[in-house]
Amino acid sequence: MLTGQVALVTGASGPIGAAIADVLAGAGARVAAQYGTHPPQNAHFCVQADLAEPGFEQGLLASVQAEMGPVSLLVNCAADQAMQGFYDIDDDALARMLRVNVSAPLALSRAFVAQVPQAGVITNISSIEAQIPAPGHGHYAASKAALENLTRSFAATFGPRGVRCNAVAPGLIDRDGLDQDWHEGVARWQSACPLTRLGLPEDVAQAVLFLSSPRAAWINGSVLIVDGGTTAAGGW
Repeated sequence: MLTGQVALVTGASGPIGAAIADVLAGAGARVAAQYGTHPPQNAHFCVQADLAEPGFEQGLLASVQAEMGPVSLLVNCAADQAMQGFYDIDDDALARMLRVNVSAPLALSRAFVAQVPQAGVITNISSIEAQIPAPGHGHYAASKAALENLTRSFAATFGPRGVRCNAVAPGLIDRDGLDQDWHEGVARWQSACPLTRLGLPEDVAQAVLFLSSPRAAWINGSVLIVDGGTTAAGGW
């Protein structure tokens, strides 16, 4: 399905990013995996970059191009969840979160479009919190709402250049230790979700695969909600 494509996935050492990299590779793409501190295990090429650093995008794309050729699929998956609470987050942590979650996808997407040979696809990983933020998550939710607006802007701006852009908005995705770290949130989710379970990283990855593929050739500027129906049922 993606044979001959070169994909760059940011945040590829996290559970969702790693699943996206695996699924795209399984569909035939050659995958470059960006990471911050812990390199992922199963990518064709791994490259370290701090997405909060101004100008990171030029070095990141240059490294991938030198190893694999021009990138045709970009997945902006990296995110800073700013684990400090809404009332406790300091200015430095807030600024870093906004750089990683908003400024970095903007900068990298512009640089991506400048080097894409003919047609390309950008997929941004948002969150249902852009629409229905959990209590105390307003700062993170605002960054994802900004990313969804960038998605629509990218679709209109880059479309004439042959580049589609969409977003995937996951609900609560399971990971090791989540129930221990946030038992109250997990319980609330399971009672609100019509499918009565947490999402899996692979659920998000399959949505990204579809949007990256020719099967989604006329989908541009959309946000695909992947949350088991929780948003449709009124949120959590």
